[in-house]
Amino acid sequence: MLSTVVLGAALLGACSPGPGEDARDGDGATAGTAAEQPAPAAADAAEDDAAACVAFGDVLTIVENADVALAEGRMAAQEQQGWYKLATRVLDRLPSGGGTDVLAAIGALQAAAPAIPAGTFAESTGVGSPAWSQAAADLGDACDAAGAPLAISMFTGG
Repeated sequence: MLSTVVLGAALLGACSPGPGEDARDGDGATAGTAAEQPAPAAADAAEDDAAACVAFGDVLTIVENADVALAEGRMAAQEQQGWYKLATRVLDRLPSGGGTDVLAAIGALQAAAPAIPAGTFAESTGVGSPAWSQAAADLGDACDAAGAPLAISMFTGG
């Protein structure tokens, strides 16, 4: 087994250009040029939008599971508010500020439910308010348009 690995490494090394050599194919073009070119900014923005939509799905997961637990009597309102505070802190860490519809919608959602620092006991975090609901719906639309629909994971209940 070890000899196979050593042989494979030796063969790969023999095919690679040595120090100071140029990796060109038979036509003089640099080998692997397409793979080495930087991705266009639009592709980066799409990846960033998709990652932000997935991260907001985590925020929704926190909120929805807390709501279900409260509705089923397995959690007190104070605990639900604690989970909401956590959700707003996670939301506050998401990128925003425009540039894409997703980032602009996250900024609006952050304004609708500002993060409440740990250790404070505010009664309302803005989660579930009409402004939150509208901003979350707008973010959902932006994520759908970006090809990254929102998803949550329900894990509470029986």
